[in-house]
Amino acid sequence: MEFFPDFFTISEVFPMASTSISTWIDGEVLALGGISFTLLSLFGYVVHTQIDRKEEKFEETIFSDTETSSQVGTKEEVKIEEYVSSPKEEIFYPTQRQEEETEVSFQSFYFPVRGKTYEVIRSFLDSLPIQEDIWEVLLYDTKGILQTVASKTGSISVFPSERKSVSEPGEGCIVWKLEWDFFFLGEVRQTKSSGSDFSVSEISLRLDKLVEGLVLAGESQDGETGWSSYSVFSQNLERERYEGEDTKILAFLEFESDKDLVSDFRSFGNWWKQRFGESSQVYRIRKNRLASVFTPEDWIKFQNSLSGLMEFLGPDKTRLNVGASVRVRKEDPEWESRAKKALHSSKEEGPNRLVCL
Repeated sequence: MEFFPDFFTISEVFPMASTSISTWIDGEVLALGGISFTLLSLFGYVVHTQIDRKEEKFEETIFSDTETSSQVGTKEEVKIEEYVSSPKEEIFYPTQRQEEETEVSFQSFYFPVRGKTYEVIRSFLDSLPIQEDIWEVLLYDTKGILQTVASKTGSISVFPSERKSVSEPGEGCIVWKLEWDFFFLGEVRQTKSSGSDFSVSEISLRLDKLVEGLVLAGESQDGETGWSSYSVFSQNLERERYEGEDTKILAFLEFESDKDLVSDFRSFGNWWKQRFGESSQVYRIRKNRLASVFTPEDWIKFQNSLSGLMEFLGPDKTRLNVGASVRVRKEDPEWESRAKKALHSSKEEGPNRLVCL
């Protein structure tokens, strides 16, 4: 170890004792030295004893743990051997790593089904032969819980108008799992009648087509509202940009709410459908932002209805800002950027504002 004089001040000359040696070593000094040596020896003995005890205790703990693990392992081996030797059933004991690898992911859907999801399921049910079999289509919601979304008996197909809880498969019911890579989409149940002769190969092709359609529908739809997603909006916007020369208005609607925003969106969806039907599609492109492309007639109708919309949603709890841009010519490269700029200008002016550029 090296000491630096700047930090540790060391005197140049250490003071030396000037008393003679005979004065240092007398009876009193020897007595005190003997007592000090005895106390030091006793202290060393106590420390040494404590260290030995700790080492013995540590060795006993290791031995005890090893013996316990060996006993537990023996008991588990006996249990597994008992199950394996039984011809009735096979028991599989997964390790922790295997349990982590078997965790599944769910593709969730909006309920009741609508849009592309509805079209895919309707096409699947229509492809089934008209028999007395009972078919049910079940999909997962956002919590990974199965919900019945459609059923068919004979020529009649039924889509419930609200969530429908799932019951356990009945006797004679065949369950077809709907899986895509590592995602679980749901399942199809078939309760066969006595005269049914629908082969497995025939249903397999239809199930493959159903799964592929559901994956595309799930990626293109918002799971909480059922509206189209940002990817669909981008594709349709490009098509609107380069096809047709009619005047169109692109609008972004950004909401803020003191309550559940999804509940506001569903109320807004009912309001929207009553006034525009399917003529103006609405997209959910962010958690709190919607988008739509209007014709001039629908845009004027929308502007005139804004005050009524805010009263419908509750102006004390919900705020809305709208930014819009008019496409005045085909292939307008600034159409979307102007609408976004208008939205930001609207937010700078405060809540419940509309800016159109």
